[in-house]
Amino acid sequence: MSNKASNQVHELIRALSSTEKRYFSVFANRHQTKSKKNYLRLFEAIDHQEVYNEDELIDRFRGEAFAKHFSIAKNRLYHQILKSLDAFYAQDSTEAEINQYLHYSEILFQKALYNQCRKLLNTASKMAENAEKWGALLQILRRKKRLAEITNYENAKGGDPRELYDLERSVLKKLEVETHLWKSKSDIFQMLFQKGQAREKADSKVLKNKLREIVRHEKKADLTFEAKYLIYQTKSAYYFALGKYRETYENLKANAELLSNNRDLIKDEPSMYFAILSNLTYVCAKLNKFDEVDKYLDLTRALPRELKQKVTPDLELRIFTTTYSLDVAICNLSGNRKKALHLLPELKSKLKTWSSKLSDIRKAGFYHGISLMHFLLDDYKEALKWNNELLNSIPIDKAEDHYNFGQMFHLVIHYELGNFDVVANAVKSLSRSLENRQRRYKFENLFLRLMESIDTKEQGIPRVAFEQFHEKLALLENDRFEKTVFEYFDFKSWAESKLYEKPFSAILQKSISTKDVL
Repeated sequence: MSNKASNQVHELIRALSSTEKRYFSVFANRHQTKSKKNYLRLFEAIDHQEVYNEDELIDRFRGEAFAKHFSIAKNRLYHQILKSLDAFYAQDSTEAEINQYLHYSEILFQKALYNQCRKLLNTASKMAENAEKWGALLQILRRKKRLAEITNYENAKGGDPRELYDLERSVLKKLEVETHLWKSKSDIFQMLFQKGQAREKADSKVLKNKLREIVRHEKKADLTFEAKYLIYQTKSAYYFALGKYRETYENLKANAELLSNNRDLIKDEPSMYFAILSNLTYVCAKLNKFDEVDKYLDLTRALPRELKQKVTPDLELRIFTTTYSLDVAICNLSGNRKKALHLLPELKSKLKTWSSKLSDIRKAGFYHGISLMHFLLDDYKEALKWNNELLNSIPIDKAEDHYNFGQMFHLVIHYELGNFDVVANAVKSLSRSLENRQRRYKFENLFLRLMESIDTKEQGIPRVAFEQFHEKLALLENDRFEKTVFEYFDFKSWAESKLYEKPFSAILQKSISTKDVL
């Protein structure tokens, strides 16, 4: 039974802050009934479990009436917790306030107190318009139409049929534009997350078709805040997918300014600002704009305080994924061994805490980043461990680019470990895998030729093979479909470390000043 038992109430309780737990205790004790006390007892028992164990709970409450129908008791507790959270956060967001007004207006309507109902709906309508909460405004308009009908269109202040009709049509048009923009944005982001940056003309063509939709809407007058945000976000993703970092930077910066100038509209969704600032910080690093890197990192960390936000679990998760992803990327791109040593223990601890909340693409990014940091520290066994975590736990279709480069990096690690026989066998498997998934681009073919030249009886790959590999890599750095390779691992610096017999990290650090981008 316990193997199939739902643990959602345990997940919810464990996600509560200490303040939210105290509030639930007060909430549950407001009416001292036996069932309320049982909710609180069950709540406390579940809260003490690190890992959910339903059999243990049933044994603990054996003989109690509610234990005979335990799934019902759990479900009621779950909804009681949600009710307490609803009360706790009732005034914390504009949308929550609007919903509260809607609830009050419905009570007044049922009481036939139509004038009072109308006043609340008019107040809610102004709030929704000012905050651009179009979905909520549609609900309000439906209530206003019903109110106009039942009062026979008399005394219809704020409820004139023509005014309601015009406003509803205007709202629907705004929502239609936002919906089209969201779809175009999501198509590009989905492609970027699953396949990575464009590696062939076919990918570029698909992206351009999506951008045409954005450009068509961009020319419209009276765009909403959300529409402008989506346009900048989509264009920045489009240019990033093509490796055009300066154009990416321009659109991200414009979006950051838009959000900064409309903080009252994003106070309910600070994650929008986090995402833009994190992407902007990364692109600034790619363009060697290090003063701006520090500026945007500081802005990211100070954002909850500036927006006067409670640090909720969602916000904590955003801060973790945003700041640590950037730290990992900058550390690995710059070859900073000292930073890697400092960052690894806390990153692994945080990753353990948040792992169940992370998407596969996020996990893939962290696993690859940790593997790279250990490689940077010449700790190849630990690098292999985290590389295996990526290859064995992340489905290929969820993070295809990470997986493909993870496979290639797998060979590089084994080469450093001196496992030349493993490399010789694995390169054949990699070749088949790339062929089957139609991922044999210029770099992949170049890398396979290098690895196929390995001499298992001698000292690995001949120097001449590394020289040819390094020479041809220099040509790929300026190929817009191939330079994405260097986002995952600096193969050119690795080849140089073999040619000049110097540490990989030292080559990386030296190369920063000569690179056009970090």
